[in-house]
Amino acid sequence: MGHARVVLPAGREGEHSFRMRIFVTVGNALVPFDRLLRWVDEATSALPVPVEGVCQRGPSRVRPGALTPREHLSRAEFEREMNDADVVICHAGVGTLSDAIRRGHRPIVAPRRAAFGEIVNDHQLEIVAALGDEGRVEVVEDAGSLRAALLRYTRGEVRRGPPRDEDPLRLLPVARAIAEGPARARPPLLGSLALRALAALGPRLDRLRVR
Repeated sequence: MGHARVVLPAGREGEHSFRMRIFVTVGNALVPFDRLLRWVDEATSALPVPVEGVCQRGPSRVRPGALTPREHLSRAEFEREMNDADVVICHAGVGTLSDAIRRGHRPIVAPRRAAFGEIVNDHQLEIVAALGDEGRVEVVEDAGSLRAALLRYTRGEVRRGPPRDEDPLRLLPVARAIAEGPARARPPLLGSLALRALAALGPRLDRLRVR
């Protein structure tokens, strides 16, 4: 469970008796997500509290200085970091978001963008739009908005909640709608097939997903 220990008492903003534990994950894509990790490096270096945690960076070349870099994590390691984190920062992968939300996190999310060669299409934008409307995620667009989101945690304006009992696979219909909906009239073939496969996995997803 999150440590709920990052709020600085009034008048003691210069003291560092608290540590914010952050878990960053970019998923298991074969394409780097250097853009997000640059933001993480810049934002975490400008916080009023010390930071610790793990950055699962995949093939990304950027390594945020405040966090321990790991290229890959086992499922057990992934779950431990997700459980121990005060804050989760991630891409908008359906599995990652489901895991974070189920554990009471309101993840800070940067969707991968096709324009930057980070993904085959912009389905992650549609996922965060749907979840943002429900208040389940906080979407960031640059290092400044990421730092602002983290500062809300240090001030206690956002806190990790209790675990949710809802079905962690509730996001699968979102993936199916994106793959089949009118907004995806001509999706890149690989992206469409991947989303259809994800939507079809159903209860087998947790067993098959590799981080």
